Amino acid sequence: MKLPVRHSLQITLTACLLLLGACGKKENKVNSNLSSTSPISVNNPIFNGSSGSTIVTQYNSIRNSVACLTGNRLATDVSFFVSGNFTGTTIPGNAQWQPGMMSSGTVTDMYVGVSYNRDLMFLTKVTNGGSQVLGYNVTLSFCEMQYLISNDRALTNFRAPYGITINTATSCGYGLIAAAMNTLMTSQQTSIVQAYTFPTTFTAPNCGR
Repeated sequence: MKLPVRHSLQITLTACLLLLGACGKKENKVNSNLSSTSPISVNNPIFNGSSGSTIVTQYNSIRNSVACLTGNRLATDVSFFVSGNFTGTTIPGNAQWQPGMMSSGTVTDMYVGVSYNRDLMFLTKVTNGGSQVLGYNVTLSFCEMQYLISNDRALTNFRAPYGITINTATSCGYGLIAAAMNTLMTSQQTSIVQAYTFPTTFTAPNCGR
């Protein structure tokens, strides 16, 4: 009877070690995603100054406090920019958004929008340090959508075909996205899933939501 018991114990220990190894690999993958650098950071020169520092603090607070309705928030946010001497409160739908952030100027204001699933849009105004608007950055923080939006699929090609309208009221401590209807993003294909372009509408959040 001793041999079967010993043999069974060895099998059990081997199975446990294999499970621990699998768990270890999964955890390392998650940790590597979480180490990504945020696009809105005091390390970014355009956020120099008191306004930029305040915006970075607000961004981190909002991002960390707004929970997704379904799924988890993606580890990495994505940013796009449009340059030009914009006037008024609407960025037109024909604006050509480019990946990344503007490399010169000073961020002076932030406008925040939220979707039904609690995806977040952070629009930051870039000026010459005075009244002239040089352009805008948009930073998007999405929630997971099973098989379609995940940490393993890059998000590209931001478009806002109906424009982005802002509300400059600062009762929340920051400006608001009055309307960004059916903005578009593409979730890149993987070896098993095709590319997926999806619409997201952002509107003004309730403070503290």
